[in-house]
Amino acid sequence: MNDPSVDIKIAVKNAAMSMPNILLPLSMSLGAAVIFMLCSFAFYWPSPEIAFRTDDSPVAWLSSAQLWAMAILLLRLWQEKALPRLMCIWLCLAMLGMAFDEQFMLHEHWKYHCVEWMAACSYNWMKELPMLLVGLGGGVTGLILHRYFKHKNQRRLLWSAIAVGIFALYLRFMQQPADLLPYKAALLVLAEALFMGLLFSLPHQQKN
Repeated sequence: MNDPSVDIKIAVKNAAMSMPNILLPLSMSLGAAVIFMLCSFAFYWPSPEIAFRTDDSPVAWLSSAQLWAMAILLLRLWQEKALPRLMCIWLCLAMLGMAFDEQFMLHEHWKYHCVEWMAACSYNWMKELPMLLVGLGGGVTGLILHRYFKHKNQRRLLWSAIAVGIFALYLRFMQQPADLLPYKAALLVLAEALFMGLLFSLPHQQKN
């Protein structure tokens, strides 16, 4: 007869091995982003907000670089079947699209010039349509990923990234609190770093 204590130890060991290691990849991705932004803050002192502008700034460059890195990482996850392939393709295309938008300020062009193309852009919500779609798409994708991720830590990290991103969009739309407005790009970078840490933590061939 098998010793029950041995069976319990084996079960605990197997559970520990199946639990994704989130802390290390999260600390690396988040730490790198924070260190970069702190350096930018110091280099641009006494006007550090210049480093955090949403266009033509070090932090804007970092955001674009992180999005490109995640797009490449998702190709690896697609190959390793760490996520469903359709989800990898969708996320990869979304990251590439946002990277292009960040680098070439596509949503700013839409916001300030779409009124020249269509009368509907006289409404503010239409001017902000690209960013509204980003928020909506992020929320829907989050719900799908929530069902896929089985571990609580993965789900917490997922929704932490989405919450920070939504708060950045809230700042953009509501312009409050005013003290944080110059640093809304930093919130986007933090949201990206959180999500990148989650992607790095995914095991090979994760099963539903």
